[in-house]
Formats: sequence, structure tokens, C-alpha cells
Amino acid sequence: MNDEQPILTSELDMEILVNFHGPNGEMEARAVESVLRAAGIAAVVEGAIGFSSMPFEVSVARNRVEEAKAVLAAALEAGAAGAEEAEDESENH
Repeated sequence: MNDEQPILTSELDMEILVNFHGPNGEMEARAVESVLRAAGIAAVVEGAIGFSSMPFEVSVARNRVEEAKAVLAAALEAGAAGAEEAEDESENH
């Protein structure tokens, strides 16, 4: 018999993690989506293309919010140095 507890449907409900406004909102939201997906966290971006006054929202499953916040914090901490290192690695392979 499987001893694992089932995941409650409410834990899978999507919760907005971050939102971005302005002309770069979609680009910033897509960057966050990419970081999360690279860490194995499914993310959804929603927004209205062409309407910079409307936000672009990045949502994740409620049971992954804390993990997603930690992933984003680590990515921000790595900052430009981490991006340059990753670019160098990709160019050398």
C-alpha cells in the first residue's frame, strides 16, 4: 500500500508569485518563467500583449510558492556574474 498522502487539489491552485508592469513587463516575466522552469518548477505567465499599463503575472502552484521564491532569490543573488558565467559555459561547450 502507498503511504504517501495525496496532494490536495487546493495545493495545486495557481498563486501569483510576481508581477511586472511597463514596456519590459513581458520580458521580465518570461525571464522569471525561464529561471523557474530550469529549476523544475512549472510557471504560467499571463498578461495583455501591447498594453504596458496591464501587468504580466507569473504564477506557480500554491504548494511550490516557497520553493519558487527561494529559486528567484538565489538567481537574483547570482546576478550578472552568474549570467556571464553561464554564457561562458554555453559558449565553451
